[in-house]
Amino acid sequence: MKTLAVHLHLYYTEQLPNIIKYLKSLEDVDYDLFVTMVEIDKGIEEQIKAFNKKANIRVVENRGYDIGPFVDFLHKINLDDYKYILKLHTKGNTSFNHVKLNGKRLNNKLWGSVLLDSLLKDKNRVKDNLNLLDNKLNIGMLSSEYCVTSEKQTYQSLLPDINNVLIKCGFNSTDHFYFVAGAMFYVRTHLLKPLLKYNIQNFEFTDAKIKEGTLAHILERVFGALIFKQGQIVQGVKYENYFIKILFVAVKRFLFQKKQQPHKLTIKIFKIPVYSRKERL
Repeated sequence: MKTLAVHLHLYYTEQLPNIIKYLKSLEDVDYDLFVTMVEIDKGIEEQIKAFNKKANIRVVENRGYDIGPFVDFLHKINLDDYKYILKLHTKGNTSFNHVKLNGKRLNNKLWGSVLLDSLLKDKNRVKDNLNLLDNKLNIGMLSSEYCVTSEKQTYQSLLPDINNVLIKCGFNSTDHFYFVAGAMFYVRTHLLKPLLKYNIQNFEFTDAKIKEGTLAHILERVFGALIFKQGQIVQGVKYENYFIKILFVAVKRFLFQKKQQPHKLTIKIFKIPVYSRKERL
């Protein structure tokens, strides 16, 4: 059995050099790399192979953001061949999206960095994470403390759908659980077997204007709920403090906000709307 299967959904292919810097932290680990993309790009494939000649690269339909390709990947490997899975993906660095998690405001760029740093910043961090999983057998999933949350507002509206998935997977419903917002984590492979009831065709085609309510958003939360239903926990790790960066994001957002909703664009300055435009259907 190998230690690790790494799944990277590479939607923003221009971020590959940065991702490779993180993946170099795994060079002492017995792992296999699986990369999914939504279109053929020979140049990117060559860069991946130059880094890891054994990397498995596949083009998949653009369904379910990073979650649909991840579920598809689960069907392409023998889950019994790996102790852990490391789930990674790219996040749009130029997006104006913000999220408030555990009382802290993150923009997309910082959100992605916090997750990747917690999982892969250097060899010692990888070693610490894997040792934690090896020695604390009650930990089923591990990610950044900043992004592990149980806040009701992050899942309450989706709870009926979450429970429908849990029941389909053979578990009772729930009203409280932790999950990794941003869906990058280490996880014990066997805990994901219930998700094999789903495949990529179950997911809607990705539409960046839809921010909530799709099967991908539901399963992002179900990942954590499944861990609890199988008697284990989602563990947050905190190796560094992002106080200054988080403060900068909060101040910047106070000064200027650009909010893209389905069929509507709103711009605010000092939280005062100064521009609003309805988009044609």
